[in-house]
Amino acid sequence: MRKQILIFLLLLSFMSGAFCQTTTHVTLTCYQPVKSQCDSKPLVTADGSKINLRHLKRGHIKWCAVSRDLLYLFPKNKPKKVFIEGFGVYEVRDVTNKRFKHRIDILIHPKNSKRISIRHVKVKILK
Repeated sequence: MRKQILIFLLLLSFMSGAFCQTTTHVTLTCYQPVKSQCDSKPLVTADGSKINLRHLKRGHIKWCAVSRDLLYLFPKNKPKKVFIEGFGVYEVRDVTNKRFKHRIDILIHPKNSKRISIRHVKVKILK
């Protein structure tokens, strides 16, 4: 009986790790790769990726920045992706300024005049 319980618990823990996703609510905003909103190299993200403005304008790039307090949710050495309810799947390529907490910024083209500021947006961390 103990052996069956142990096997059941191991199976349950394995399955919960494979199928569960972390869900949280954040404030969703947007940012543009310009010096006034970034650092001295606005076309280079925190992970070293280079932003191609032509691809960004056409919608081929769906990148975002997360606040530093959320970084612990992402496994190391694996692609970091989030599903933002109402917006789709985004790759995490950047980090926000340390003054921001529980926030995700969507990267938009510098000529895009769209502004987003939505509180309590549901986000799933994809593993």
